Amino acid sequence: MGLRVFSCFRSWTVGEVRPKRKVCYRKKRKDSLPGKEAQIFDAETQEEAMKNVLVPLWRIPYYEQLQLKSQLVSEMVSKYYAVLQEDFSKPNTKRLVQLPPKPEIREICPSPVLYHYRTRDTYCVRPGLDGNPKTVGFAVALKSWDKYVCVPPSDIISPPQHVQVAKAFQDFIRLSPLPAYFQKKGNWSELQVRSNVDGDTQALVRMHPQELTQHQIEDECVRLRDYFKSGPGSDLQLSSLHFHPRPFKSSHWPKVVPYRQLFGDKHLIEKLSGLSFALSPGSFFQSNRNVAEIMYEKVITAANLSSTTSVLDLGCGIGTISILLASHVKETVGIDVVQNAVEDARFNASLNNIRSANFISGTIEKEINLALQWVQPSKDVVAVLNPGRCGVHVSLIKQLRESCQINKVIYISCDPDHTVVIRDVVALIKPEGRKALGTPFLFKSVTPFDMFPQTAHCELVMVFERQ
Repeated sequence: MGLRVFSCFRSWTVGEVRPKRKVCYRKKRKDSLPGKEAQIFDAETQEEAMKNVLVPLWRIPYYEQLQLKSQLVSEMVSKYYAVLQEDFSKPNTKRLVQLPPKPEIREICPSPVLYHYRTRDTYCVRPGLDGNPKTVGFAVALKSWDKYVCVPPSDIISPPQHVQVAKAFQDFIRLSPLPAYFQKKGNWSELQVRSNVDGDTQALVRMHPQELTQHQIEDECVRLRDYFKSGPGSDLQLSSLHFHPRPFKSSHWPKVVPYRQLFGDKHLIEKLSGLSFALSPGSFFQSNRNVAEIMYEKVITAANLSSTTSVLDLGCGIGTISILLASHVKETVGIDVVQNAVEDARFNASLNNIRSANFISGTIEKEINLALQWVQPSKDVVAVLNPGRCGVHVSLIKQLRESCQINKVIYISCDPDHTVVIRDVVALIKPEGRKALGTPFLFKSVTPFDMFPQTAHCELVMVFERQ
């Protein structure tokens, strides 16, 4: 039997490639992480087991990876239309005489870098294979134990400095009197490591304070700071270290706790397409900057922008799309529900001396009318949606269809098989009717980008235009 690869689309068998260990499956438990395969491995083979979960295509030549992903994208587009047709076959529904035309599926854009490409890694703290509860790495299902164990990270897609920071953090927490967080008890829970094109490294440590006092938290912060600033971890030369006490349940801690800067710069400055972006510890940025540059250039081309175009950046985050597109259009308006992200977006616009990029804090479905008023009387409005895996609120698609100002929608998705994304795509192209008001969009094109080499995932840029 060939290697079974599980992606965001479906599973497939890859030629004659055979895993060294039999892959076994089990029922999901409360402490399990969905989508991971239970494997049989020991100390010598745990790195291989981790790769099978994190980068399941690592044994396959890259050109074959691209072929597989291209095939899956074609199947995904067919699935959208199958769902649309199924909607019209339900009882008491007007019959669909003819499906809307399918989009042009363009050639997948490969990644210029196949290894060490990740800009950010997040490591958990869990019991390792040796039973040590303070192991830092990735959770992998161990068949013989019927539970997950933490396997130290590999640098196959992560920069080596990320792995080195993870090892140093593991050494630190093993010296700490505070226990690891596991099954809703303990403290140390997570490490996030981010690096930029210049090799600067930002680290964020998360813990659950439980019933610790402010004084106890302060003491541990001092030890953590000293360890990485002047102690054994200082060799890593972190550009900044941040701390986030994220409570699970506590009577004397607020539900939302801000990040704390232990040393270094508040932001990590990343460069993309000649522009600079300040990244705070909790902000989102594409995991593969090389492919991100290519993708955003394709977005600019696909949008057919001009000096009269206004862009709505829906789910703008730190303002990456708004700022990259600002010089090509009349103005941009970004909306994001995360207040800190909007503050970063405004800072980034100022950092790049861009005055035509505007940002609104709030939910997209509630603030889009304000954004449309902002760009009036423009009838040349392009809406760019980059909502993450969860898609957008169902009411937003209705607003896009009913707006006479919006003539094009560009939908960017890293999980095109997600139920909500399928719903969004179908709702954009569904012929007008009682349950689909407003003029539908034509599904013009799909361009896949291999944002995640060695994995089964890819990013899609989908273009929709008015009929």
